[in-house]
Amino acid sequence: MPDPVDIIVGRNVRQFRALRRVSQLELGEALGLTFQQIQKYEKGANRVSASKLHQIAVFLDVDIAALFEGAGISQFGGRIELSPDAYALALSYDRLNSPAGKEAVKTIVTIMSGETTESAA
Repeated sequence: MPDPVDIIVGRNVRQFRALRRVSQLELGEALGLTFQQIQKYEKGANRVSASKLHQIAVFLDVDIAALFEGAGISQFGGRIELSPDAYALALSYDRLNSPAGKEAVKTIVTIMSGETTESAA
């Protein structure tokens, strides 16, 4: 029976892979694996080695800690769960170079959510 952490890591790999529109075949080729091995990782049937976790994180351009999101590991416990859309929005926001642009995005989201500026801070 797969370890619950392996299942969570696999689910997160699948989520980030799908978010970036990368097929199992493409990810497998980038890692020197078959798409069947990627399937096994994503189902939690096979444990992902530390080196492969690092390669996956680099290829999918995510922090390696993100692959453990939801595992209940205290080191990562302060993070909140995000939907794929919210995560994509956060990545786009993080890539903004302009402080004014970031402030504008925060203002727009605050207004659209119905929050007041004071309660959002």
